[in-house]
Amino acid sequence: MKRYISIICIAALALGGCGWPVHAREVVRLQLIQTLGCDASDGGVTVSASSGPQPGGGDPVRLAARGESVTDAIRKLQNWSAREELFFSHVRYAVLGEAAAQRGAGPLLDYFERSTQTALDLPLLVVRGGEARELVTGSKDPDYEVTALLSSVQQDAERMGTVHCFSVLDTARRLSRSGAALCCAVEAFDPGGNVPSAEDGARPVSAVGYAVLKDGKLAGYLTLDEALGADLLLGIGGAACLVLPAPGGSVTVELRRSDAELKLRREPGGSPVLDAALRVRAGIVQTDGADPDAPGVRETLDTALAEELARRCDSALAACRDLDADFLELGLLAERQLGGPAQETLPTNLAWNVAVEALVERSYDLSGSVPVKREAAEP
Repeated sequence: MKRYISIICIAALALGGCGWPVHAREVVRLQLIQTLGCDASDGGVTVSASSGPQPGGGDPVRLAARGESVTDAIRKLQNWSAREELFFSHVRYAVLGEAAAQRGAGPLLDYFERSTQTALDLPLLVVRGGEARELVTGSKDPDYEVTALLSSVQQDAERMGTVHCFSVLDTARRLSRSGAALCCAVEAFDPGGNVPSAEDGARPVSAVGYAVLKDGKLAGYLTLDEALGADLLLGIGGAACLVLPAPGGSVTVELRRSDAELKLRREPGGSPVLDAALRVRAGIVQTDGADPDAPGVRETLDTALAEELARRCDSALAACRDLDADFLELGLLAERQLGGPAQETLPTNLAWNVAVEALVERSYDLSGSVPVKREAAEP
């Protein structure tokens, strides 16, 4: 009976949000890691780590170690830590250097998939033209700690619709399904005189498009223009801004909504053709010399937006074909719609047609006039 009472008491404590007291000296032994980087080294890998911004504005901890594998290098990080144990359950970003991405993302993905400490829903990013170690440990300025920089990049990308920060899990699943995946590509750049308060070595970070992985290895990159086209075709286009020419000047519009319908068919000779139909709505956020209410101007903007987005989708499809990397997962579409093996159909011999219906709406302004409801013009 006493045994059952003890079990009930323990369960009640757990369900009630209470637990055994944690001693302060045990907590301070842990060093939290929030960003993990991986680079290729001769005969192994170099893993870099950053603790993230510290409470009270203290200096973040930055470490790096070389090993024969990712796991081996992470264990060797402990040799350079001032704390007794590195703690990886709070890792928020995984960063892959370009050389490591060219060799293959498999070792890093395998570590995250097998680790009992790390999560899988964190973004995987590739450093275009650089090393993860330089990005993760290079800055001595606490205001330019890499975790804070990457958090800003992710928030800006989601808000402005430039790229999508695909997670480790997204990447692993897409590679398994289609043999190709997209990762947010980032670059560090010299701030010059734009940030006078930055200490020497501090380098801001920005998203520069997508890294394309094929069979787990870096196959190439998509520019920001191509990245927007890929996002639109994937149905994840965000609130990107575009500057459109208009009579008397230009108009800046922000994408408000986009839908894509992709259909595959075969030509009489057997070659596949993709028909991509997009419907897009955008709002005017700024005018420069142009009057959007003048007769015919809004229709001109509709046409200009449709042409610009069609061009970006064309560029993304061309990259998919030229890199022979099915990051748009058109092979799965072929299996569903054409009934044949995807690998025999796409993407190298793919042809396509892109049609965009665009509608530019006027946002609220100070004129006091009521916008006229319009329908999107047929492509």
